[in-house]
Amino acid sequence: MNRPGGRHTSGFTLLEIMVVVVIIGIIATIATLAVGVAGRDQGIGKEIRRLQDLLALVGEQAVLQGREYGLTFYAHEYGFSAYDYRAGRWEPVLDDPVLAPRKLPADAVVDLYIDGRQVHVAAQPPQERRDQDAGQPPGDKGGGTERTARPKAGRDTLMPQVFIMSSGDVTPFEVHLRPEIGKPGITLQVADNGKARLVTDEP
Repeated sequence: MNRPGGRHTSGFTLLEIMVVVVIIGIIATIATLAVGVAGRDQGIGKEIRRLQDLLALVGEQAVLQGREYGLTFYAHEYGFSAYDYRAGRWEPVLDDPVLAPRKLPADAVVDLYIDGRQVHVAAQPPQERRDQDAGQPPGDKGGGTERTARPKAGRDTLMPQVFIMSSGDVTPFEVHLRPEIGKPGITLQVADNGKARLVTDEP
């Protein structure tokens, strides 16, 4: 409406202002939740996709090299091993930076299933592997004088949970990573032919 003097004025009603404020509040809340979820799950999603890629790589190496590989999960990390026919035992892969042991996100919870049954996941690698990671002989406590005997044949402390064979066969398994108990996570399902797929939990 034109007022005397030729000026045209317009403004917002109180109701319109309140609607805008409510909309801004809703958008801000959604953005905050989205950032929180992304920040919480980004590490888990990134790590399980990396594992999927590593399994494909190891599967190809196993066939090309005619070598048997293994995969073992712990509460806060996972690592690959290879069978040493000369030594007659499984040895951790430490000379390949791509397949070196990898830490999981600090808040990650690991659930491992093989043949449909949940498998116990140790809190940490055995002392022998930790010695090798640190560059010490197995059983060496650091001073070089106190050592324990190497495991006897048939008691390989590094026996993997998952086998990746030179024939192309893989132990079928599922590994589920979640940020904490009761929270949704991601499952990596691996078939006996090495094919893997990711399944995201329903929130």
